[in-house]
Amino acid sequence: MKVHFACSTSELETYKNNYRKICELIRGMGHIIMRDWLEEAINLVESNTIASLDREDVYNKVVASILASDVLIIEGTVASFSLGHQITLGLSKNKPTLFLVSKKKTSKNNNKSKKTFLSGLNSPLLKVVEYDDSNLADILNDFLNNNGGQPVVKFNIVLTREIESYLNWVNFTYKTNRSEFIRNLILKHMREDDEQYKKYLENN
Repeated sequence: MKVHFACSTSELETYKNNYRKICELIRGMGHIIMRDWLEEAINLVESNTIASLDREDVYNKVVASILASDVLIIEGTVASFSLGHQITLGLSKNKPTLFLVSKKKTSKNNNKSKKTFLSGLNSPLLKVVEYDDSNLADILNDFLNNNGGQPVVKFNIVLTREIESYLNWVNFTYKTNRSEFIRNLILKHMREDDEQYKKYLENN
């Protein structure tokens, strides 16, 4: 699968090991990072030459990477306007997007920025997850192998008011997108409960 990976460069020295681990896991799972720019950026920051980058060229390469990728993986612990733009562009092109936030939060200001960073974005294609060393591989594996890159098919569903009220409650209480909640219920039934479907898959 083709992956567009992005993170902020404003605190690269602080979070570079996190970013490296994410990229290593993506590649280790057999996927391709379309614009594999991280080591170049780290070298530029460490040599204090990041300002020498051609911003227009970088922007064009970022857009090309997003358009060519199946999914986006964004490490958003450090919020930035650029990341917001990349997420918005990816979602507008129907790209499943994983937004990762480190559980190790360095300041109250960062906490506040993360709460407001994705405000206004309500898409079934966007998944926001907090991670640390213990669960990062599982999060990436689940996203890339089970969710990311699969085409999204839309259809209308008729619900009773009782069900609609429950879904609204789930959305408010668990901060879970209603569409994602319904999909997860179907996936659970499909993969764990429906023995006839499992037999069907075995014979086809």
